[in-house]
Amino acid sequence: MKKIVLLVSSILSFFSAISQSRLPYKQAEILWDTWGVPHIYAKNDESLFYAYGWAQTRNHGDLLLHLYGQARGKGAEYWGESYAEADRWVITNGVYERAEAWLKAQKPPFRANLEAFAKGVNEYVIQNPDQIDPAAKAALPITAVDILAHMQRITHFVFVAPSSRLNSALKGADNGSNAWAVAPRKSASGNTLLLTNPHLPWADFYLYMEVQLVSPNINAYGIARMGFPMLTMAFNGNAGYSQTVNTHDGQDFYELKPVEGGYRFDGQVKTFTTRVHTLKIKQTDGSLKEEKMVVRHSVHGPVVSDKGGKTIAMRVVGLDQPGMFEQYWDMARAKNVTEFQAAVSRLQVPMYTLMFADNSGNIFNLFNGQVPVRSQGDWNYWSGIVRGDTSATLWTKTHPYKDLPKVLNPPTGWLQNTNEPPWTATWPMVNQAADFPPYLAPVPNMSLRTQRSIKMLMGYDKITLDEFIAYKLSTRMELADRLVDDLLLAAKKEGSPEATEAAEVLAAWDHQTETDSKGAFLFDRFVRLWAPGLTDLGTASKRFARPWDHADPVNTPDGLADPGAAVKFLVAAAKEVKQKYGRLDIPWGDVFRFRIGDVDLPGNGGPEPMGVFRSMTLSPAGVDGTFTPVHGDTYVAAIEFSKPLKARVLTSYSNASQPGSKHRTDQLPLLSRKKMRPVWFLRKETEEHLEERTVFK
Repeated sequence: MKKIVLLVSSILSFFSAISQSRLPYKQAEILWDTWGVPHIYAKNDESLFYAYGWAQTRNHGDLLLHLYGQARGKGAEYWGESYAEADRWVITNGVYERAEAWLKAQKPPFRANLEAFAKGVNEYVIQNPDQIDPAAKAALPITAVDILAHMQRITHFVFVAPSSRLNSALKGADNGSNAWAVAPRKSASGNTLLLTNPHLPWADFYLYMEVQLVSPNINAYGIARMGFPMLTMAFNGNAGYSQTVNTHDGQDFYELKPVEGGYRFDGQVKTFTTRVHTLKIKQTDGSLKEEKMVVRHSVHGPVVSDKGGKTIAMRVVGLDQPGMFEQYWDMARAKNVTEFQAAVSRLQVPMYTLMFADNSGNIFNLFNGQVPVRSQGDWNYWSGIVRGDTSATLWTKTHPYKDLPKVLNPPTGWLQNTNEPPWTATWPMVNQAADFPPYLAPVPNMSLRTQRSIKMLMGYDKITLDEFIAYKLSTRMELADRLVDDLLLAAKKEGSPEATEAAEVLAAWDHQTETDSKGAFLFDRFVRLWAPGLTDLGTASKRFARPWDHADPVNTPDGLADPGAAVKFLVAAAKEVKQKYGRLDIPWGDVFRFRIGDVDLPGNGGPEPMGVFRSMTLSPAGVDGTFTPVHGDTYVAAIEFSKPLKARVLTSYSNASQPGSKHRTDQLPLLSRKKMRPVWFLRKETEEHLEERTVFK
């Protein structure tokens, strides 16, 4: 009873303190359009950030509070055992303590902006208590430290250095994206074109929110990662940029040699420094179990594993760079390539390929990141576990901006990235791998999605905005173009009724993954048997008759190395499909569904490893035999830098996750029909499509 009284008293004190505070920066209004996108107009930046925090909480409040609680390393304390492992990673890496130091390092105006955003979050909950899950309120009040801790947790310890890489010391499943920039010489209108298209999971901290931010210092439209107070991909009236996950190695694992009193380093014994923490874990009866955590540090960083008789320490880039949000702010405000380069050259964002375009005709690609200056080794060497008993492997500096691969205004008139190494930003290549350190990125190679991207950009000139969008929405499966002919010949040679029927279905298929495509599902099932786990589909795979050839980069690999074995997998796939679904030519959209809540629609797009540019990662089959996206096209923006600006967008899973919001599923029908929405960038356009107005006074 005493615990409950104390908790209630604490919450009441928090609400009272905030409600009594004077908030002179509340000089903003939100114009909510008919898709639930907030267009925030403010008289100053603090008011803008306040209103943005308020708006994010309205659309995603339950998720937002859970993320901030986890950034403290207190998810398990608030919500139970399932959060404990993530908390251990946060605590081991000192995320919250570092965020406290980062807040002190912010310039006063930007610190005020972060604090205003946090107040917007808190005040939404005060004003709308019945709209937030009571359990989520355990994270209140939110502070600017929480925002920086969340940014650090997601950027540095999910994307740069996820715990999932520890078991194998190799990169795990990639998070993907597409990005294009087309110069005026290649566009029909003579205007620059930009494509932004991240592919990430459709849940949790991976979600984006679409918003427009307008104050005397900014007018930018785009998306922000959930809980971030700043746009991470954006465009304004003059310029814009996108980002993709790059082949960046900013996380290294070191095997230590423990000895009595510490660990061996350069022939001497060094002692570990230690930090002691108490992890609290909420039990089903509401009580808290305490777990003592002793975190040891070597000269490299924290010890992250003692499994298998090996003591492994981890070193991560960017932990002394607190200015990421301010850099994103300046990137979104940049009116031309010079201003954009000035912003990104600060290298406060520790990874990602950046793609930029402006209305002066410039296109620019940067392999961005804080890349350690290493004394030895190539990409493969540093992707594994390296010796930790010598200073020869201990890096202490990162490469400056001038050392990073970049391409400005290539003669081809186009740039692209699909998460591959930086060498194929355009073709023929501008940057050669031999001119850069061998550890910076993998050797040149092209995934099938990369090849699909390059083929579309190479194959067309004088591209209109409508054509640009149509290419982006292409569901063609590049792998089918490489294999089906050989598969048909092998099936004919095998001659069984099952092989013959399967071949007839594949022969009639157009290699698309549209909602009505017949044959796509059979081919998908074949590939998953032929290449289990969708592994060994890389350009060097021995499954192909012709491996990837630098002299024929967008048409190889090609063919079946073992047609006889492949047709056996085709027959097995045909039997599986016939047994489970009753027919071999079942339409793709009957089994692949866009489903959120009660909305259930035919899907389109397909698996990235099979070379589908409109990438969708299929979930395991449900009880009804259908599949849904767990990852893939999350947001698309196609922008023409004309006067006035033309842009079309779609946020696949819609712009709200909060229970009860009408905007949780309203964009799914557009996704199913492969349609996009116009951007209402001008205030008068938003006023014409206004659903609601929120005014702060």
